[in-house]
Amino acid sequence: MNYFYFFFFVFLGILVLIKPFTEFLKDKIISSNYINIIAGITIIIGLICVYVPLTDQYWYERVWKIVTFSLGILIIIRGLAVLFFFNQIKKALPFVFKHYFKFMSAISIMFFALAFYTVSSDYVGPQKDISNCSSDNKLEVICNFKNPEDIVITPDKKFLFMSEFGGIGPYEEQKSGYFALLDLKSKTKIIPNITIEENIWGDPKCSRSINKKHGPHGIDLVKRNDGRYQLGVINHYPDETIEMFEMIKKKDSWDMVWRGCIDVPYELYFNDISLKRDGSFYASHMYDRDITLNRWIFVSIVKTNTGFLVEWTENKFKKVEGSDGSGPNGIALDEDSNIIYINYNQGDSITKFDLLSNMKLNKKFIEAPDNPFIDGDDVWVTSLDFQPNDFGECEFKVSCSLPFSIYKLDKNNLEIKDKYSFSKTVFGLPTVAVPIENEVFLGSFHSDRLGIIKKLND
Repeated sequence: MNYFYFFFFVFLGILVLIKPFTEFLKDKIISSNYINIIAGITIIIGLICVYVPLTDQYWYERVWKIVTFSLGILIIIRGLAVLFFFNQIKKALPFVFKHYFKFMSAISIMFFALAFYTVSSDYVGPQKDISNCSSDNKLEVICNFKNPEDIVITPDKKFLFMSEFGGIGPYEEQKSGYFALLDLKSKTKIIPNITIEENIWGDPKCSRSINKKHGPHGIDLVKRNDGRYQLGVINHYPDETIEMFEMIKKKDSWDMVWRGCIDVPYELYFNDISLKRDGSFYASHMYDRDITLNRWIFVSIVKTNTGFLVEWTENKFKKVEGSDGSGPNGIALDEDSNIIYINYNQGDSITKFDLLSNMKLNKKFIEAPDNPFIDGDDVWVTSLDFQPNDFGECEFKVSCSLPFSIYKLDKNNLEIKDKYSFSKTVFGLPTVAVPIENEVFLGSFHSDRLGIIKKLND
């Protein structure tokens, strides 16, 4: 609805400046024999606009509902004014049209201001204090993590492996992060052991020492053609690289053995990675590395293309033609069908992309989607139910309770199979939803916890 109001107010802002059109409309209304009927219909429309937001207990916490309610009141007043003061309005109209652009310029500016406000803000209600680590009746939480941004399931299905995100520009200064495992049986955190061995899966010119810190972001895990388990990591700290590890099963955990890295050229700034079984991969270039926060917010509003997919093969990066979009974010590869699912975070959409024809096959509107997760015939996607300016005070909190949704989509046509929406709960800012049996585990780019929800219909 925020985007509807954006275009609606922009349209009105332009329309009121077209004097011949408003004169034509004025003449039609004044000469109409059905003015009372028009006024009555106007009042009914206003009452509907007032009623719709009031069906939500917390309607006053969402901008579009406040706007709808306010418009409803104004429409009702307009209808009543026409019904009871029509002659007085007719007498005032010549003065208005004599000074038309003095009045309408101010009204036009007001409409444009409303347009940009509705797409830059949405949630204006208070946030729930979730500084304590406690579950509620909607969501279970497991704490003592640090920004568990992306999650994969280990091959034995006994652990979750995750990247503990350090941050990216332009939101914040890049910092170090690490990796973590969750034992699914005991629900306890495990720090994986990392060793450095020969670079056999990366670019020979790239190197890493055991003392060098990590800044992991998007991750992917695949069983290679040679039977080994390869983990790919988008790394932002201290340098922009892609790191490759072999995951090796231990008795009560999984170890990480470094097998190589790739230096990322300055013109690329990656978010997520999807590995192929032969060791090549796809990565999402989200936007220019030196993008400013104001520019990022502007792009989030106007949805211009900022990035694309690249393929790493034969020791070089190659753009995937036709993959351009606004803020390419999480990706998930279905290698057997040559299909990759791309979340355009700033473009508010998930796209099913054919890698053979380089064509976008299906597209679904999802607000600020992040990492997609393929589970059989389903794709799970997280969504942030707010606008960029709403993040505000979250920057200074360890965990934030802004509204969000989790979608379960049909892998073939991206139609919604299930939706889970949350507000004022004990978790927020989700980035990935990973289903295991009857539970769905949630990661976050800004949180000290994992979230767990129960699947619907299970």
